[in-house]
Amino acid sequence: MLREPGLPTGPDLGLEAYGIPLRVLVIEASAYTAGLLQDVGSPTGLSVEVARDPRGAVRRLRQEFFDAVVIDLPTPHITAQDLFSEIVAINLEQAARTVFLASDLGDTATRKFLTGVGRPFLTQPADPIELFDLVMRVGLGDQEE
Repeated sequence: MLREPGLPTGPDLGLEAYGIPLRVLVIEASAYTAGLLQDVGSPTGLSVEVARDPRGAVRRLRQEFFDAVVIDLPTPHITAQDLFSEIVAINLEQAARTVFLASDLGDTATRKFLTGVGRPFLTQPADPIELFDLVMRVGLGDQEE
């Protein structure tokens, strides 16, 4: 059973404070997670874009700012550390709005990366509501995940 997503409330926390919908970039090999997030977030006006190529995503991030970036691990053709380092080099605020989805926490390198980077993450398969809530918190600038 799918519950309605819980949005933050209050005059300065809702989507109205931005005047535009939140923009989210999902970096993943397939469009599955982006589709889930779009389905759950569409009633709120959440704008979800997908980048299947991490290097293409980096090029986009050099030109555009997203309210949140979701990276599905593992990433093809680049390590998670290298991808995140490139995002940090582009824009620290963008890096602070990045979250991860991990498919395999049994992988030592993935666990070490997630522990070291200190950004919030969920495991796959992610609950769509939890993912939406995390993206909303990060996208609205709540850095106390």
